[in-house]
Amino acid sequence: MMPRWRPYVLGLLGLAAITFPFLWLALEPNFANDTMRVSWAPAHGVRFFSDLSPVFLIAFLIWLGSWSNRRFGWQAWIASTAAWRRGGAAVETYWQWAVMPLVLAGAFVLSSSSLSLLTNVGIYMILALGLNITVGMTGLLVLGYAGFYGFGAYVFALGQQQFPYFPWWLAGPCAFVLGGGAGYLLGLPCLRLRGDYLAIVTLGFAEAFRELIRNLPATGADKGIILQSDTMFRGALGLGTGQTGFVITALLLFLAVFLVERVHRSPVGRAWIAIRENEVAAASVGVPVVQMKLLAFSLSAAIAAVAGVLYGAKDGFVSPAMCEFQQSIMILAMVILGGLSNSYGALLGAALLYLVPEYLKLMPSMIQQDPTLSAIVPPFLRNALGDLSDYRLLLFGAVMVIMMLYRPQGLLGSRRRKTEMMHR
Repeated sequence: MMPRWRPYVLGLLGLAAITFPFLWLALEPNFANDTMRVSWAPAHGVRFFSDLSPVFLIAFLIWLGSWSNRRFGWQAWIASTAAWRRGGAAVETYWQWAVMPLVLAGAFVLSSSSLSLLTNVGIYMILALGLNITVGMTGLLVLGYAGFYGFGAYVFALGQQQFPYFPWWLAGPCAFVLGGGAGYLLGLPCLRLRGDYLAIVTLGFAEAFRELIRNLPATGADKGIILQSDTMFRGALGLGTGQTGFVITALLLFLAVFLVERVHRSPVGRAWIAIRENEVAAASVGVPVVQMKLLAFSLSAAIAAVAGVLYGAKDGFVSPAMCEFQQSIMILAMVILGGLSNSYGALLGAALLYLVPEYLKLMPSMIQQDPTLSAIVPPFLRNALGDLSDYRLLLFGAVMVIMMLYRPQGLLGSRRRKTEMMHR
């Protein structure tokens, strides 16, 4: 038993040693003598762990469910039932036609703040879907994907400065074509690069593009560009501005999922998978590796550019912050969390990584405004939820570490993909 738990015990002891000065000690400066004194501060450490009490509770429930599944095998029993198999087949066949009306109906029942939040989720879903083409399906590690996102937004913004009328519905197709061209040009010098070297080149592209728009007067430098109100999302067919933006984003998301899934199941998608598994073997059986890589770069960049147009049309403002490295890492984490090479996994990862931190911020006010929740939720848990959003980056890192250890294929990744990653 001890050899099994030794790595975990050593890891916890190492983590405790590293975090001990930050959690249990405090610095007390004395400005009169220009000295600094270190004091014991147990209240700070206790508060830190009390703020994380909801996380410990959720982790315990997950462990309890996993233990009960190993003990009683309820997961296998549920999966073997005929009703579950029929329901799963029906969902897999008809889920698109059932989900689309429900999503569009949300425009009429949700508040304006919820519509704005879900529109942002839809934009990130489109970004994750595009990045999944290169990272998940083709196996090309791209760390500068936010550069194409910003490229599409600035195509929209700069087009308004050059033309008297350049609305979003004209900027979208233009950004798709120009973004695809930018992806093609970036792919040309990257054809012989793999792994870390490819990641460095794409990261350099995003950083170079961000520094370029930060220093050009035409792009507004660090201040960004405010878009014209008549070229943004506007109410139509009895819908408000927020409702129109939500519906358009949802329709484009469904269209992107439909097209990407069809390409993935086509000979092009099988060629991408062959390149991901073994590029040399794929070339030896006649797969045009160069053309397939360039196509993956182009299509991925084109989708990101359209997402940039949607962002500009919704918020009416673009800035170099869209191209920051943190944006690229966040989108990559969405793809990995959901499951590489799985389009629906990318959508799930985008929804979780964007919505969970946002709802952690809103949870205390929601509990306070609802009399029933205020009576049910204990005060200590309510206060802990209020402070939990401050630790979202810590939780994000912990979740990614746990995912890589126990489910490297992602939430919706296949068991075959896990086997490939474990033996690579």
